[in-house]
Amino acid sequence: MKTRAELETRLMNELNHWFTRQCQDIYSDFYLYYLPSTATHDGGILIAEHKPANPEYRLAMPEKIEKHSTPEQNFRRINNSVLGRLPVMSWQS
Repeated sequence: MKTRAELETRLMNELNHWFTRQCQDIYSDFYLYYLPSTATHDGGILIAEHKPANPEYRLAMPEKIEKHSTPEQNFRRINNSVLGRLPVMSWQS
């Protein structure tokens, strides 16, 4: 991710996709994962039910994405408390 705005857009896109999957299976639990940026690749985020196949992904927060909340409510909660501390921004030279 190059900017905070891009990261926020990605989070909202992930939450909108999560909402569809969550409505299809109300018993599933989903979590936010992140891929740290390195000198060779940009980081990223994703919401998944199971740990991603790529072992470099890490759990961003121990809490599940809140099922009883809308994507917008989850966005506000995650954006305010989690997003800014994730090491996913591009490295600057």
